[in-house]
Amino acid sequence: MNDASIIKLFFERNEKAVEELKHSYEKLCFYIAGNILSQKEDQEECVNSAYMEVWTSIPPNKPDNLKTYLCRLVKNCALNRWKYNTAAKRNQDFSVSLDELSECIPDGKCIEETVSEEQLGLAISEFLKAQPEKYRKVFVRRYWYSDTLEDIAAFYDMNSRTVATYLFRVRKKLKAFLQKEGYIDE
Repeated sequence: MNDASIIKLFFERNEKAVEELKHSYEKLCFYIAGNILSQKEDQEECVNSAYMEVWTSIPPNKPDNLKTYLCRLVKNCALNRWKYNTAAKRNQDFSVSLDELSECIPDGKCIEETVSEEQLGLAISEFLKAQPEKYRKVFVRRYWYSDTLEDIAAFYDMNSRTVATYLFRVRKKLKAFLQKEGYIDE
């Protein structure tokens, strides 16, 4: 079943919509949650919470891209759970990927003063569209899906040091781009 049909079921308040959503995207949702959270119970809770959020938010919302909408809900839930669990430091890999990005993404205080998170997201998307495909894909796998360097290297049949170099270069370019666009101070 395609996304438009699933959204139509949500608008009809048909419970089959959730079943179809699970059928289409359950593996992806668990993949995203699993890269952030190490506990299976936490992953299940986040994925189920995301399904519930989709049920309660459609309607009135009508997302253009159901997959992206759902993935964002799963990721946000997983990030919230991860923040809750950080005292125990259960997933060091995810913590490392966040630290890497902190060099080039402005902190929350700066964002509130100068630009909305949505505008920043659009600027980052614009930047990524201008990057070579391989660099863009490696960046997204690392910072959206939270893959480890080794997983990305295996996925693209690359050396993990090459992946690290790609990420370093893209972060450096992203920082320069955001400085040029006025999102962060020099």
